[in-house]
Amino acid sequence: MSSTIKNHATLSKIGSLVFVRQTPALAAEHHNSLLKSLRNWRERRAAAAELNALSDRNLADIGLSRADIPAVLGR
Repeated sequence: MSSTIKNHATLSKIGSLVFVRQTPALAAEHHNSLLKSLRNWRERRAAAAELNALSDRNLADIGLSRADIPAVLGR
């Protein structure tokens, strides 16, 4: 086995160890971001359901029309 191949194998092992050590932190960061996005989506969906359940008169009382609902929710 030449020294180049041996060095490449050693670097490969080191690289995989570094990746394994960083993975949980990176996974947690992505997990938290995903959970936050999911939570925000669910809140917007619940708000849309509540607004859509209101009558046109009730929407007008709060200064909205049905066409305004997506803009209010940031869609």
